[in-house]
Amino acid sequence: MVNHHAQRNLQEFNRQNNSVDIPVVLVGRYKIKPEKRSRFLELTQAALEPTRSEPENISYIVYEQVGIFNSFIYFEEWQSRAALAEHLQQPYITPLLAEFPELVDGETNVKVYDIKNLTYGLL
Repeated sequence: MVNHHAQRNLQEFNRQNNSVDIPVVLVGRYKIKPEKRSRFLELTQAALEPTRSEPENISYIVYEQVGIFNSFIYFEEWQSRAALAEHLQQPYITPLLAEFPELVDGETNVKVYDIKNLTYGLL
């Protein structure tokens, strides 16, 4: 089953003005089908180091939520929307995106935040 909501979101993201040169954060939450867990982890692992090596990647973390089996969170920081859009076209990411509708169980929850003001230090 194809996740049409996720496809529409990706298309909308690609249509938006990617020339804005401010950092963005992507937060994605996904529940993966139990029978697709191994494939998801394989695709995720293959993309991890190449993504972290991209020149405009600030951070890229994927982890499983504690206590919620097969629920994963992506937390990504990029120098700009253009950098994130370029990342989504990389050959180590496109296989994951292509198979994602078959891997995910239910709707996806992906948000991209523009970071216009950075505050450092809480204490």
